[in-house]
Amino acid sequence: MFNEIIFQTHGRLLLAGICAIVIFLIALSIVCCLTPGCLGHKCLKIQKKRREKAETTTTMTMTSTTRSTDQQCGNIKLSDVSYRSWRIGSLYDNGSICENSESSPRNSYGSNAHHVFNDPGVSSTLNLVDSGKQKNDKKIKDFPTEIKLSLQYLPTCEETRGNRGKLVIGVESLSGLPPKQYNCTLEPYVTVEIVKYSWTHRKKDVLHFFRTRSIRHTANPIFRETFVIADVDSNEAKEWTLNIVAFDHDRYANHTELCSTRISFKDVKNIFTSPEIHLFNYKMKISSQEFGGILLGISYLPTAQRLTINVMKLRAVKYPQNIKPINFHPYVRILMLNSKTGRKLRKRKTHVLSSSNQLLEFNETLTFDLSFHQLDTVQFIVILCNKIVIDDVPISMTENPSDSEESTNSFNKSSDICLGKVALGKGVRGSTERLHWFSVLQNPRKLVTVWHTLK
Repeated sequence: MFNEIIFQTHGRLLLAGICAIVIFLIALSIVCCLTPGCLGHKCLKIQKKRREKAETTTTMTMTSTTRSTDQQCGNIKLSDVSYRSWRIGSLYDNGSICENSESSPRNSYGSNAHHVFNDPGVSSTLNLVDSGKQKNDKKIKDFPTEIKLSLQYLPTCEETRGNRGKLVIGVESLSGLPPKQYNCTLEPYVTVEIVKYSWTHRKKDVLHFFRTRSIRHTANPIFRETFVIADVDSNEAKEWTLNIVAFDHDRYANHTELCSTRISFKDVKNIFTSPEIHLFNYKMKISSQEFGGILLGISYLPTAQRLTINVMKLRAVKYPQNIKPINFHPYVRILMLNSKTGRKLRKRKTHVLSSSNQLLEFNETLTFDLSFHQLDTVQFIVILCNKIVIDDVPISMTENPSDSEESTNSFNKSSDICLGKVALGKGVRGSTERLHWFSVLQNPRKLVTVWHTLK
């Protein structure tokens, strides 16, 4: 009887010990799995990576299957284009471009473009996203543009005139200007605007405006020009602001704003206490002026040696304040230039839209005869212009384009206003423009449509 009692007591203690050991081991394994650095935690992490790798492989297999099916059906996405395979691919930036979700159906374009879409060789349309939706590329080179100014205040000798005198503003030089959109030399000039802002800085009163001469073929022009303002009150002048803008004189299109800076006379008020010449160096901010968007579709037919540019439509066009909406008659002019010499080779233009056309759709096809070897040596300038319409003279809706040199030179004599431009071709500065041209070369016989920003 006593032995049975002992065995029962020992059995209970043994069972309790076994349960305690099991609970301890379970708690230890849980703590080991949750604590970083432990063996259990490392094993779980390795297993998780293996599962993710297996899922990724399965997804890639499904994607490649879908991609091959789409290619068989004639649907091409930008991710299918290998830019590095092109022989001049090293000259282009492979930025982040995705498929444009804003593309229109094929049959929605006009009759002029309809025959291009129905061409059995042109079986699909490749779309690129507009530049506004792209992420900023941090690898873009910053051009540290600097301007050298001289300021001098000469007080008058007459005591009756009080704190009045002459203000002399000198534009000495510029350095490090950003390059042109296409392969032509710069022809920079500087505008100096003296304004007085309201206390909210929302309104400004332009007091004086000056402009330097243009200097050709240089990105580091030396002006050494001075502008004199007489009868200046030194106390009032301390409230003034200098708005300085550097432009590029473009002989083919609108002048391009390169960079700008703003200088308050409050920051240089020491010039009013000394009649000496004070020199200043200011860094200028690169301009990002935009005038709207234009949708262009480009395709190249190697057998016919023909480049086709479809001018489709406009959006968010910004025109000068002196142009009223009723006087807005836009049309598009395309110039083909030699990328080495900058000489005009050919030109084409669309019909003129009436001011009553609210959709701003051209849907017009312009063609250029171009051999395959010329693709590396030409650039295209797409220019949005506003037709100056004389009263009681109807707009000519069917103006015949001309390839003669006289007709090309007559463009400089035209009184039409250029609102913005886009440069296309090898070696242009814009990343979206380069990628558009690159996609056309990589996808012959296929139409590539892109929204471009007018600058």
